[in-house]
Amino acid sequence: MDTPRRHPLELTTPRRRLKTAPAVSLFRPEIVLATSITAAPARRAVVLAEPGTRPEALRTRLGTAHSMLARLDDARHTFGAAASDARTRADEASSTRERVSATIAAYRAEAALDDVLTGAWRQVSALMEERGLR
Repeated sequence: MDTPRRHPLELTTPRRRLKTAPAVSLFRPEIVLATSITAAPARRAVVLAEPGTRPEALRTRLGTAHSMLARLDDARHTFGAAASDARTRADEASSTRERVSATIAAYRAEAALDDVLTGAWRQVSALMEERGLR
């Protein structure tokens, strides 16, 4: 049952090219030229920590630092006087009970001063971070 084929089978590649889209398409924006160019108004450059450019911020920071140092100095005088008074009482105490009580009072005054110093350190650290010094 051999039947003749009407079209012979060709094994060659086709002669016409297939149209395919490129794998990458480039973005080609249209260039538009301005008819007139106006320069932006000149502004002074702000330099970090330059007090001349923002005096109100400097006054605020100086006021904060000044009040913090004044509070720290007052606390030092108050707790220092309390601690020295307690030590004097401990030295002049006639009984062991009075001596222990005075020593505990001195330790409490020193602990209160330590708390004030810790709070002041936190505030100073916050000011330094705000200024970018840390």
